[in-house]
This record gives sequence, C-alpha cells and structure tokens, in this order.
Amino acid sequence: MHWWSQQACDAAAEAQAADPSPATLMAAAQVQALVSIAEGLHRIAAQLETRDGSAPPLVSRSAS
Repeated sequence: MHWWSQQACDAAAEAQAADPSPATLMAAAQVQALVSIAEGLHRIAAQLETRDGSAPPLVSRSAS
C-alpha cells in the first residue's frame, strides 16, 4: 500500500468513527473505491514504464 492510499484510508476510518452516519459511511466507501482505482492506474503506469524503457516516466514517484 502506498503512503497516499494509507492516508486516505486512515482519514476515512477516522471520519467514520467520529460520525457513523449513512453519509459518512458512503463517503468512506467512495474513498475506498477511489483508492482502488488510483492503485490500479498506478500499476498500469508502472507496467507501461517498464515495457518501454525509452519513454520518460509517466508519473513522478519517490522511492518507497
């Protein structure tokens, strides 16, 4: 898990714990869905970078 996805999940969990209303539960589910999409896009970008080593990186990442 990347640092940004961990931060998003932690923030959603904190909001849900502070206010367990249906709106907050829906927002937490939306955060989880967006994190999943972002991680999928991140994996696709990494594969494209390794497939074509001559192309510049699609995204700027720090070492993790």
